[in-house]
Amino acid sequence: MTDIMTMDRAVEILGINNTKGPLQNMVRALSMMTWLNTPADTERRAAAQYVLRRWKAYCDECNRRRDLKWRSPIT
Repeated sequence: MTDIMTMDRAVEILGINNTKGPLQNMVRALSMMTWLNTPADTERRAAAQYVLRRWKAYCDECNRRRDLKWRSPIT
């Protein structure tokens, strides 16, 4: 995998409603037998590892995106 993971890409892959425990379990499971992983599985594992190392920034980004999603436009 030559692509560099960014926060935007990680949020796009994982979504905005994740908690730390399930992501840690997903990384553990996808790390056990990596030769069985599809390219999508490998990308999810990379995104989860990226997010877990930057948990505070991920939470802030998720909160920002949720706020933007539910903010009503001013007319």
